[in-house]
Amino acid sequence: MGSTVDLFILKSLKSTSRRHSDDRALWQSMAKGNDLAFSNLYQRFSNLLFNYGMHFCFNRELVKDCIQELFTNIWNRRESLSEVDSVKYYLFKSFRNLLIKHINRDRKLFTDRNEGQELQDSETSVEDYLVSLEYVKENERKITAALSKISNRQREILVLKYFNELSYSEIASLMSITPASAHNLLSKALQCMRVVMKALLLASFLNHF
Repeated sequence: MGSTVDLFILKSLKSTSRRHSDDRALWQSMAKGNDLAFSNLYQRFSNLLFNYGMHFCFNRELVKDCIQELFTNIWNRRESLSEVDSVKYYLFKSFRNLLIKHINRDRKLFTDRNEGQELQDSETSVEDYLVSLEYVKENERKITAALSKISNRQREILVLKYFNELSYSEIASLMSITPASAHNLLSKALQCMRVVMKALLLASFLNHF
């Protein structure tokens, strides 16, 4: 049963979106003033950033405002922008820093979730994320329920690694931890997911009798 659950989790969390090899070309073109390239970058990453932001800040308007502010700043500073190795990492890092800065301005907008604490119900944002990435429909409820029962940092690293395909070094830098800690945190998150998924699968099996 364990191997079946592992396979189910890995298949369910693996992103179906393809990597875009021309991100840097769009970035370079945008830096030269190409507004079409800028629009393409916005369309490519805005939904990913929104869903990522909703995993640790449940104020939809604040998340949207930060995305708009991020891309506005990028466009206004386009002539002074330097080349980046990973456009996705740069945007995620910049967005995370910007969102946290705004959150810290008004602590009422932020629910601090420490490692090991149970997440509050946020099924809507998780479900929207799964749908946006075209996950298999019958797995949405189980994945949503499982993600809602692990800690915020566990959930964030799963989102970064499997939903957005960032490397361990990028994740470590973004979350201000070491690569070794990133490996350990991901391992713990998957272990927690397996426990929850086993319970869900067992409950589903028993409901048929």
